[in-house]
Amino acid sequence: MEVSRSTEIKVGLVSIVGIVLLIGGIMLGKGISFSVTTKIVKIRMENSGGVETGSPVVIDGVRRGAVLDVHTDSGSVLVRAELDGADDLHPDASALVTMLEITGGKKVEISSGKEAGLFDINREMPGKAAADIPQLVTLLGDVSEPAKNLLLRLDSITASINALLADGKVMQDIRSMTDNGAVLIGDMRDIVHNNRNEIQMAIRNTRSLIDEIREAVAKNEPKLSLLLDSLTQTVKKVDGTLSKADGAIIKADTLISRLNAVVSEIKDGKGLVHGLIYDEAFYRRLDSTMVGLDRFIRAVDKGGVNVNVGIGWR
Repeated sequence: MEVSRSTEIKVGLVSIVGIVLLIGGIMLGKGISFSVTTKIVKIRMENSGGVETGSPVVIDGVRRGAVLDVHTDSGSVLVRAELDGADDLHPDASALVTMLEITGGKKVEISSGKEAGLFDINREMPGKAAADIPQLVTLLGDVSEPAKNLLLRLDSITASINALLADGKVMQDIRSMTDNGAVLIGDMRDIVHNNRNEIQMAIRNTRSLIDEIREAVAKNEPKLSLLLDSLTQTVKKVDGTLSKADGAIIKADTLISRLNAVVSEIKDGKGLVHGLIYDEAFYRRLDSTMVGLDRFIRAVDKGGVNVNVGIGWR
């Protein structure tokens, strides 16, 4: 009886240990943790990328928690993940949904970031989903038709090139061009070889000429400076002369304007000059006055002037 009870106790203990290990394995597989430093992080993404509740969450490659829930929110997807602490996350931390294994499954990879400071646990973390094998297959299906058309065009181009090269004339022209290029290079090599001394002499003469030019410039630089100063003073004098000429032209213009005014008065019948030239009555009076004045002068010259001066008379 005691042996049977002992066996039952052992079986019970083994069963309890097995159940505990089973629950611990399930919790470990789901990323469930009872740590007192557990933090809830919200991740905002355009689409879930296949992540679901219980998917593992890793930070910089180290598993740190699991996804609590995934649901749509305001035209995007909000993922809540439970992490075993978030003290190593920086403000520029971000999340990426990738494949867990080649056979399937998803995980959330969080990059802790490098910006100074700590991540605000109340703020949403930006995230995105990486392309997986099904998406790549779909993408290949989308580009298969353009790729097919491209291959057909490449085949047509290849056929055209083959047809062009099949013509012996094209190949002959190419060979001829190659031969001519080789001959030209050979001729240039011979020219350089045969005239090496002359070329070297020309280079030396050029260097000597450059040195002489530099020396001449250095010697004549003071003279050039004086010449430039003289030219500057000459330009200033010419400028002053031009200014005086401008003043003379302005005065001449004023005089011409006045002469034009006088001529206009003469033409319009105004002024003394018009009377002297065009007014006959004035001319006759003036002539009569001059004749009388001439007679008076002749009489004075002949008989003198009899002056009867009375002083004090009324």
